[in-house]
Amino acid sequence: MKREPSGGRAVRSLALAFVSLAAAGCVSAGGYGSAAGGARGSSSTLMPSLRDVQADARLLAMLDTRRPDTLLVDTLLADHNADRRARTALAIGQLRMRARFPQLRRLLLDGDTLIAANAAYALGIAKDTQAVASLARAVGGAPDPVAREAAWALGEIGEPSRTVLAVALGDGLAAPLLTSSASLRDAPVRAALVLATVKLRPAPIALVAPWLADSSAIVVRSAAYVIGRLRAAAGVRALLTVRAHPDDEVRQSVARALTRGTVGDSLGGRAREALQALLRDRDWRVRANAVASVSTFGPSALADVQVGLTDSVANVRVVAADSLSVMFGRDTLRWRRAWDADTLLAVRRVMLVQVRRLALSMFDTEVAAWQQHRDWRYRMTALEHRARDTDVERVRTAEAFIADADPRVRTAALQRLTTSTPSLAAQVRLLAERASTDPDSIVRAVGQRLMAPRDTVARAPRRTTTDSVVPRSLAAYERVVRDWGAPTSRQPVAVIETDYGVVTLQLFGREAPLIVEAFVRLATEGFYQNTVFHRVVPNFVVQDGDPRGDGSGGPGFSLRESFSRQRHERGCLGLATSGPDTGGSQYYLCHASQPHLDGAYTVFGRVLSGFDVMDRIVQGDRMLRIRIQ
Repeated sequence: MKREPSGGRAVRSLALAFVSLAAAGCVSAGGYGSAAGGARGSSSTLMPSLRDVQADARLLAMLDTRRPDTLLVDTLLADHNADRRARTALAIGQLRMRARFPQLRRLLLDGDTLIAANAAYALGIAKDTQAVASLARAVGGAPDPVAREAAWALGEIGEPSRTVLAVALGDGLAAPLLTSSASLRDAPVRAALVLATVKLRPAPIALVAPWLADSSAIVVRSAAYVIGRLRAAAGVRALLTVRAHPDDEVRQSVARALTRGTVGDSLGGRAREALQALLRDRDWRVRANAVASVSTFGPSALADVQVGLTDSVANVRVVAADSLSVMFGRDTLRWRRAWDADTLLAVRRVMLVQVRRLALSMFDTEVAAWQQHRDWRYRMTALEHRARDTDVERVRTAEAFIADADPRVRTAALQRLTTSTPSLAAQVRLLAERASTDPDSIVRAVGQRLMAPRDTVARAPRRTTTDSVVPRSLAAYERVVRDWGAPTSRQPVAVIETDYGVVTLQLFGREAPLIVEAFVRLATEGFYQNTVFHRVVPNFVVQDGDPRGDGSGGPGFSLRESFSRQRHERGCLGLATSGPDTGGSQYYLCHASQPHLDGAYTVFGRVLSGFDVMDRIVQGDRMLRIRIQ
């Protein structure tokens, strides 16, 4: 018999007790309220009082300044307003206020499901290992919204939750879909329990795979996501049984998992057969994942990859092009046919990366002509294609591009000089001196770094912006509360205009008032105009909001995360960051659900319409402007 870790038998006994609790379908008196949520305090449609606004403003200020105030928290947890108590519970987790974690555990039993669910989510983002037993009880007997968040929190806590999750999913049972504690819960809770296992290392794939046979699509989606994201070889055989599932995201996960390294030789034939069908799926996201997976089989999959190269959706062609150095090798005729067949810059840019890997001189003449192109994106691509240049040629290229009309091109040309040899120091310094007086701040910063001693350049931080968190007065926080964070506040709609049409989004002012305030203000001031989608990862994200268009720009200030229970589902609007509390003007839209991002990035809106427009965008496409309605 496999020996459990120290303390494992005790945890298992506790978990088994929760199974019986779930079977009873109830908890003791004074425990959970009804699924409807119980009393909801004084939240109403009336205008908030000055006291209410001040209380919310102080809570918002505490979150924004990251200065925990235990007296304020204790006061607000006793507030008459249930919604405010719920937001205070969330703040405890976000600020990691360990002294108040015991209160969060007690709030799991609150009669208001909003408060209890927020408490469960807060324990997850805080990764409170001492909450495992309390969260397990919630999974067993709380209303669905609370149990779902408790399951998510167990996943975030990770290894200490392994036994509880295993027991809930039917460890040791012959028919887990019928007799486990998870089987007694509604589909959203079952799905959350399955999904929570994706954070365990190693994930218990043997316990996840049976749930691919669940009657609910959202549970199957969770099980397929776990196996597909982890590319778990142990789950491939079961995953192949749902390759034609009606849920698009299930098929996406199947397509993602069927790589050569995952399926091995024994299932290689069946996997290739499944991928060939998925390459012709009605959903482009499935096709994108399928072409990425089939390309891992090497040159034998050439015919399948060429199916992707002719796909009607550009992002599928981008994925297919990313494997052409392996598929085409040095066959110049195939390269020429593919180049001539697809004139889209995003696809050709990927082809050029592949050509450079082979050190082929294909397309050099065409790309050289792009150095004079009126569109800076072509000039940038021409510069990138010169990655094979010697140090001397890099200096000549920088001399040619230092006068380019676009600062993004000038920046890229200068950045290529950071690894030049000491013998060229004099020429590099002359170029750096020119750049140090450039009107663009980032070009100047690169020039100044080039003039610094070599060891200083090597240690220079990559980030060149000087963003900082904007200091605010309490009155300013009160204005934000009135405008965006109060129960009666208008929840704005944003319209992103592109060359393909518009994407309309609902913004979540209540959940992320400071981020929505900044987004609306920037849009109203005309900040979001005539930029490009500088990052598009097919079937992952579409990213914009950088006025420079190269991913290095921002608004000159930073925003902190504002976590809520809003999830990274298809069409969500998230705040892009490069680390904790580094948000600004950049945002992203998700092509598909990305559960692994939950609790790590802020979701502050969702797409209402224009999914087809979002799906057509490729890297480098234009964003015309954002309007607020």
